Amino acid sequence: MPRRAYNLLSATRGRVRASMNKANLFNLFKKTIPRYNSKTLYQQKWSAKQDSRAYHGEHLGEKRWKAIFKPNLNSVAQLDASLQGKEVSPTPMAIQTYATLEKRLEVALFRAMFASSVRQAREFIKNGHVKVNGVVVKHSSFPLKSGDVFCVNPEKALLAMGRVKPSVEQAIKVDKRQIGAWNNYVKTAKQHPREVWEMKQNKPASLNTLNEEATSKKVTAEQYNESLEKQMLQEQRNTSRESILAKILTAAANKPVKELSPETFRSILPNRDDSVKAFNAYKILKEADVSVLNEPSLESCKRYISTKSTEFDSKDAAKTASHVKKILSEINSSHLEYLRVQCESSKLPEGSVSMPYSPDFAKKLKTHPKLDKEAILEDESNANINLPWQKGLFGRQDPSKPYFSPWTPRQFLGAFAVLPHHLEISFETCHAVYLADPVARPGHSEVISPFGLATHERAFLYYARKGM
Repeated sequence: MPRRAYNLLSATRGRVRASMNKANLFNLFKKTIPRYNSKTLYQQKWSAKQDSRAYHGEHLGEKRWKAIFKPNLNSVAQLDASLQGKEVSPTPMAIQTYATLEKRLEVALFRAMFASSVRQAREFIKNGHVKVNGVVVKHSSFPLKSGDVFCVNPEKALLAMGRVKPSVEQAIKVDKRQIGAWNNYVKTAKQHPREVWEMKQNKPASLNTLNEEATSKKVTAEQYNESLEKQMLQEQRNTSRESILAKILTAAANKPVKELSPETFRSILPNRDDSVKAFNAYKILKEADVSVLNEPSLESCKRYISTKSTEFDSKDAAKTASHVKKILSEINSSHLEYLRVQCESSKLPEGSVSMPYSPDFAKKLKTHPKLDKEAILEDESNANINLPWQKGLFGRQDPSKPYFSPWTPRQFLGAFAVLPHHLEISFETCHAVYLADPVARPGHSEVISPFGLATHERAFLYYARKGM
């Protein structure tokens, strides 16, 4: 039976454990370099043994640990460098004091980051969630050999490395705060859209957790460019000689020719050359007193454009129509190119994280209705939460999963993400290969430990005598 887990992560005791708990990270942070100057040799060895054993195999009793302790430490010596007269870094042999624990299945599972602590790794093994070479092993002390492949149920690895799943009440409490903050944001955005937009675009990168905001802005920029292209293609499809003629006649309707100028048509044809041509085309139609001037609709313009030269009443009318059609064709080609150039110039550069201001920004925002706590507690499916960054209850989008959903890494995971040299790990399949027993090399030891060489030297001296 393992030692009882009593008050393991106490900040008062300040012991550093083999755990990824955030309280353990605090104990590791506040741990100072031990001072052995004022202690006797036995006191030094006892203090070092206490500190190192709190991390290495703390779940094992002293009697059990002494039974598996080996005073012979494995190391690799670089003889070629020594013979050449090169300076060789000292080999930290003493850190190999607890190397015999690294071959135990429970410790290897923790080192591979398939469990958040050695004790959790023991639970996975005892419950049959771990296999070695394709065979379920339920002995946490199973000794691994070179070439052994071990794996864990991916659901358990997600549980171990993921954020803690909140209860329904905790999720409701968080969502109420989020909905309140969102509704205040929508209210402010509708009152001061320009200020809110600029504040949103100028948000410091330091406030973007895991750079999610920058990533979402890049996606939004891509969507913005795609929407520009769709809008440009739609405008090009709707642009023809007939539609241009109808717009020209509508813009000049009920206005005498003397009051007209190319500027009159700039609203429908922003290109100056096109507006000049439109003005000339209208003057030609006005001088010829064409019947289409009396009915400036799209259908009448289609009939006028589609009429053949032989179908006109006179040669002058056919000549006028031919001249106008030629001008409209030139305007049509020029306007299509103008739309394309404007679209390309309005696009955001690749990888851009800044968006141009949109007047419809605040109009699209909608407030979120309040939550009915009693209805959600009665049936979790009643939680109709639809926030821009979240669908469903906080951390419980999939209530059937035992971990935070959508899956999110646990807090401060990076501080513990130290992978050993004697393991080859695949996080995609939750498999790992035990390459060889950890050894010490010049300037490096393959045993991961939060303590320095001085602590391990004294701990080894303690067990080299007491462990015999």
